[in-house]
Amino acid sequence: MNNKIKIVYSNYYLEEITSKMLEISKKKLNKLGPIEFDLSRVPGSFDIPFEIARSIKEDVLDIENQTGTFEGKNKKEIRDNILKMSKFSQLNLNNQPRYTGYLALGCIIKGKTINHEAISTSIFTNLQRISIENITPIGNGIFNANNLKEAKEKLSKCTEHAVETLLMLLTKKK
Repeated sequence: MNNKIKIVYSNYYLEEITSKMLEISKKKLNKLGPIEFDLSRVPGSFDIPFEIARSIKEDVLDIENQTGTFEGKNKKEIRDNILKMSKFSQLNLNNQPRYTGYLALGCIIKGKTINHEAISTSIFTNLQRISIENITPIGNGIFNANNLKEAKEKLSKCTEHAVETLLMLLTKKK
């Protein structure tokens, strides 16, 4: 099966940070691939684990729905159902999940409170939990910075590392 990944990125700091992270990710994936990918933008980094979990769950539900609808139907009805569902589903016709891995891109910048620590801990814990529970590789390109200047300095290294990690995990998954 070919690798197709979903890049989930934060709209927060889009102009300053995540648009550059997306550009770096696309270049690296095309250089090492080419690897197919889809993009999904969410309001903030905190929303990335939810979007990844939702996407994985849609694949699982689609598999269950497809197999459940075949009972008592003839071959033509089954084929028509598969073709119809494949247009709206994240599954390909081989009944495989559309995405073999995910890339999470975002930045959390320290404010005047410790809120950034709680947000970061929650994001990182949930990404790891989702990855382990679903045996699905996730390249974590979400990082912390003390200010916007520091974030701009860190974004390239963090993004490249996340892409390399995801590709390494995808290689081990095969």
